[in-house]
Amino acid sequence: MSSSVALSTPQINPHISAGDLENIKGASDRDHVGNPATRLWDKIVDWFCGTDRVTAKKLAFDLYSPGVTDQNKVKAFEQLRELAGANYQDNFKVYDSSHYRSYSVLDFKLEFDVRSPDEDRVEANLKNDIMLEGVKIPEQQGLQFQKDFDRRQERTFTFDSKPIEDMSFFDQFSPQERATIFAVCHQGLFPLLSDAVMCMSNNQDMRFDISKPGPDDLRIEAYMEKDISMDFDGPFFEEQQQQVADYDGVKKSLKIEAVINVWRGGQEVDLVSAEVLSQNEV
Repeated sequence: MSSSVALSTPQINPHISAGDLENIKGASDRDHVGNPATRLWDKIVDWFCGTDRVTAKKLAFDLYSPGVTDQNKVKAFEQLRELAGANYQDNFKVYDSSHYRSYSVLDFKLEFDVRSPDEDRVEANLKNDIMLEGVKIPEQQGLQFQKDFDRRQERTFTFDSKPIEDMSFFDQFSPQERATIFAVCHQGLFPLLSDAVMCMSNNQDMRFDISKPGPDDLRIEAYMEKDISMDFDGPFFEEQQQQVADYDGVKKSLKIEAVINVWRGGQEVDLVSAEVLSQNEV
């Protein structure tokens, strides 16, 4: 005669997920099984004094989070370097060249492609657009500018770093100056600067700061950032990741900065500086 005894052990979970297996496969050693952020933190925890460790741990996890944009990862990297003890700050490596920029610490590395726009092509296109807008004003203001202004956030358009609240603000400018603003300060500027480098995210951070260095001159500082991490909670995030992985032209993130001077009511356009950073590793 035989008998059996059923054991109930709810504390034991015999199942190992595919993610667990990947973490085990990627572990640096048997004492560091876990996700990449955990493994990095285990290695650098002693670089920080006790009062900074809570903050440093959060920043270390930001480096690997798919919901953190690449530009915010750069900020987390720089903050970690500042928090680290003086003897450890050299472990945070930054390499900058005309073609790429990288940030690395131990197993973490974030690398951007760096591009400089063709100044002559950009200046010629902007000058032509400014002249066209001058013909339209006052009958028809810049259509793309109007669309972008209508859906602006608080600091999308600023004058001397102060938010522009209403389209009536531009009434103080001459027709030539308004033509310049309407032709340059909209999202169409950024494909011109990036030469059609693509990023799948529909979300973007876009800013234009306008100033007047002279009676008939304008200076425009433009900034744009796109990153599929901005869509982390959206329904198409996984699809966007796959497209970035499958196609070379699709970038995971894109950041563009430019300074443009427009002299004598649009007769002269100077692309003072411009930089395009892109990254396609997900």
